[in-house]
Amino acid sequence: MKRKESICSLNDIPGIGEKMARRFIEHFGTEQNALEAILNGDVASISCIEGVGQRYAISLVQEVNSRIEGVRVQDFLKTRESMDIYERLLDIIKTFAHTGYAREKMHTFFPYPASSRDRIESIRISMAQHIEHADMLRGNEVFLSLLSGVKPLNLNQKSMKVRDRVVLTTDPKKLEKIKKRFGEYVDVHLVSSLTDVVDSARGYSHVITADDDLFSCELPEDVEVEIVPDLEACEEWKIVPDNEINQVSRNLQVIDCSLQVTRIIREAGMAFLQEVDNVTLDKLEKTICMIDENGDVRAGTDPEIDRLALILGGIDTAVGSANTFANEELNNALKESQLVLSGQDMLRMMHDNTELQSVLENQLRHNYVSVVEKARKHICTTLCLQKKEIFFLDNLFPQTINHPVEADRTQVTVLKQYIKERIAKRKIEHKRQVARSLVDMRDTIREIVKEVLNFDVGFTIGCFSSEYGLSLPRIIEGTGVGLKNAENLFLRSRHGTVVPIDYAVGETSFSHKQDVSRIVLLSGVNSGGKTSLLELLAQCIILAHMGFPVPAAAMEVGLTDGLYYFAKSKGTLDAGAFETTLIDFSVVADSSGKIVLVDELESITEPGASAKIISGILEMLSENEKSLAVFVSHLSGLIMENTQSNVRVDGIEASGLDSDLNLIVNRTPRYNYVARSTPELIVERLLRKTSGNDHLFYERLKSKF
Repeated sequence: MKRKESICSLNDIPGIGEKMARRFIEHFGTEQNALEAILNGDVASISCIEGVGQRYAISLVQEVNSRIEGVRVQDFLKTRESMDIYERLLDIIKTFAHTGYAREKMHTFFPYPASSRDRIESIRISMAQHIEHADMLRGNEVFLSLLSGVKPLNLNQKSMKVRDRVVLTTDPKKLEKIKKRFGEYVDVHLVSSLTDVVDSARGYSHVITADDDLFSCELPEDVEVEIVPDLEACEEWKIVPDNEINQVSRNLQVIDCSLQVTRIIREAGMAFLQEVDNVTLDKLEKTICMIDENGDVRAGTDPEIDRLALILGGIDTAVGSANTFANEELNNALKESQLVLSGQDMLRMMHDNTELQSVLENQLRHNYVSVVEKARKHICTTLCLQKKEIFFLDNLFPQTINHPVEADRTQVTVLKQYIKERIAKRKIEHKRQVARSLVDMRDTIREIVKEVLNFDVGFTIGCFSSEYGLSLPRIIEGTGVGLKNAENLFLRSRHGTVVPIDYAVGETSFSHKQDVSRIVLLSGVNSGGKTSLLELLAQCIILAHMGFPVPAAAMEVGLTDGLYYFAKSKGTLDAGAFETTLIDFSVVADSSGKIVLVDELESITEPGASAKIISGILEMLSENEKSLAVFVSHLSGLIMENTQSNVRVDGIEASGLDSDLNLIVNRTPRYNYVARSTPELIVERLLRKTSGNDHLFYERLKSKF
């Protein structure tokens, strides 16, 4: 056990140097945000930092947790094989996560030793609620889809500079202060005359100043300037509301999904995020509905902006259509026109060619004026132009008769610029309104998203439990493990259904009074499920010490200090490996409480020597009343001959082959029963499945039995 430590800054965390600390702060915005992510176990967000992978993020969070709680994952999981079982369990649980945050945060849960019983109990208390939530909501596809859309807020992107806005000042001292505050986001110019103001202003859609001494003279009609008193001290949202909005807009889907998830959880009758009332949720939803994912004012928010946007988007098409209409109408008018001349007109034209042009123009003007007027009205009607906007069309078509008619593109450009400025001015007012609300709701947004993500952490465990029909074990005093209708999760996840098992070791209510042995040898048929039972015990013990539900209809377990799981060795070991194995088992000699699960240790050396070594280990374990052990072995007879300790032998027995040549096995062990390995059944199965030379081979082997 480690002593508990407090973590107050990034400098308190080993492995985070100055360079790495800067990366954390750049990614999360502030050191406090970075520290909060680490303390909350936000592995998903930490993994996104440049140069930080998932493995580092997991180890960092686990290391910090171990320092704060004074417990490490290795304090209970004493062997590599124990750790493997734990990691495989996590892999199954993680498949039920709906967010990357919850999936990665599963790595922050680990089994605790008996000395951390309070921590185990606190986790157990929350489990009933997690399972209740899963039972209520895991079938709601809309809810699950929304929950999958939630992820940690992206707060590390820098704000973009707003190119169509400028701040003007006449004071060089103010200039430096304003540049320091806003120069990163908008242009800031020093002006000294009205001419400077006009020249600067005409290049931007929105002009802001704190100085009104330049405006004693009237500005030109096409120049508008907003006066903001005490500009260098005003709130940021007033000058660059875009910054606050952009922080939200790039997280818009996440925030919206979080809001909807919150509402569904509450509508289901669950107490959730009680510090944020429905009025605040409504206000936030109404606010974010005003902006889109690009940080712009959402279409439909302001009818006038929508109207102006339609003008801007349709003006080229409308003018082109009107131009075509005008030429078609003028062509038709020319075809139907007849020139009527008086005698006086004819005499004048004989002496003066210009007179001919004047007479012709007077004859056609009426038609021309009528056609271009209809074309202008066509544009006004199509675009729903208002009075001031119509003014820009007065000179759209030439006053003198031209054929074909050509619209003046300069006038179109001027109208477009006017419309753009109108849109920009209306948008900034909306953006200020939105930004002002968002400033007040910054903490609320973060809290909502954080709580929804944390909800999925518990919801993940609840869904895992509901899917596999898990139950919380009963914690008992003393040394014992008892299971009723327990199912190996690794087999369940692969095959869907497995044979449930009842089994007990040590003192539990599931044990027969004469069968309370803490030290057990498990014998039995090959492929009968001995290793699966050992895995099942390890799974249930690990989950119970995590405070999680277990894959059994009922379980009783006495908390212990450590789990030692030793998997089956692959073949006989050489001298060096044999020595290492003995060193690994030397841990059983201490007096701490422990559960030892061993699969066929006899392969470390020849059977006679193995039996003596195993019997010695069992004797050491039996002398410690806080120890419990299950050893899978085919040498139970030899082992019992070499020990005087109180060791129980249980057996998993096969009674034959079924019609499909599968072993007929009672997977639940018989207490105080030595079960044979029955290799003859395996040989018989192979005999009945083969023919020819293979059949003759297995027939010869069968005859030996």
